Amino acid sequence: MKKMSKVGFVASVSLLFLFLNGLSSGAASGAEKDFPTKEITIVVNFGPGGARDILARGVSKTMSKYLGVPMVVMNMPGGGGAQALTNLYRLAPDGYTIAVGAMTDIIDQIMEKRDYDNKKFAYVGRAQSSPGFWFVKSDSPLRSFKDLKALGKPVRYSAFSLTSNTTVAAMVASRREGFPLVLIGGYQSAAAASLALIRGEVEFSGITLSTATPFVKAGQLRPLVAFAKDRYSAYPEVPTIGEAGYPDLENFSMDFWFMTSPGVPKARMGVLEDALMKTLKDPEFLGWAKGANVDLGPLGGEEMGKMVLGLFELIEKYKGDIEKYIKK
Repeated sequence: MKKMSKVGFVASVSLLFLFLNGLSSGAASGAEKDFPTKEITIVVNFGPGGARDILARGVSKTMSKYLGVPMVVMNMPGGGGAQALTNLYRLAPDGYTIAVGAMTDIIDQIMEKRDYDNKKFAYVGRAQSSPGFWFVKSDSPLRSFKDLKALGKPVRYSAFSLTSNTTVAAMVASRREGFPLVLIGGYQSAAAASLALIRGEVEFSGITLSTATPFVKAGQLRPLVAFAKDRYSAYPEVPTIGEAGYPDLENFSMDFWFMTSPGVPKARMGVLEDALMKTLKDPEFLGWAKGANVDLGPLGGEEMGKMVLGLFELIEKYKGDIEKYIKK
């Protein structure tokens, strides 16, 4: 039997490697092309009925149409929202489980060590962007953001959550403007914090629109400043925090996005992002969003990832100031 030359052997091995590699690549390509092949789960890290839960259920009904598979919503409360995110962080990077994220998750991670890292999640994109507001009592002498400093005395703030967007914004603003801030926490709900404001126990508070609107319509509360890039259509007379001189605090709006485990292949992320973006333009979904008072704010996955990094950079600068209030 004739022996194969060394050169011929190497060439044969190389061809075999290329052949096998081609089969492997073809299989991987096929797998990506077929994704998804089974139902996708949207995890909500708090109980039913909250803003994240409402958004997840609204999105899932339409997004499943563009993915071609069912989507189910799973509530996984625990650990102040950390349990579900830790679970997502440890899952295999296959794209079959996504979660609803928000700025409070980032604040919590900065203030207390977590078993997940928001910087490393794979971001599908942002779905909702609602303005945050500070409200004052309707007859309050506070007419603008600058009046907080001009008040000439400690300014009291009723807080339902010490790590909510608008509460942390108050901590940051206090540092920047140099007015003394007194946080009064322990309220069991946003409605309770609103009533404290109406009773005159505090000077201002950050309250969600859904909670504050009935009090505004009743003439008991008045919006002072909006945390958004543009003035809100329902309150066109209310200036944004950017107009008050702090455009970086515009990102303290009430944003909700979708993310999945670190390391999900780009091809699969593309499928998820495309389905989400189509959902946010779908006429049926737009009708649902209007009825549910959900302000849409589409943002692609790459831009969403950059926004998260920007929020980390902003909040970490004031970690020491925030800690002082939380430890109290």
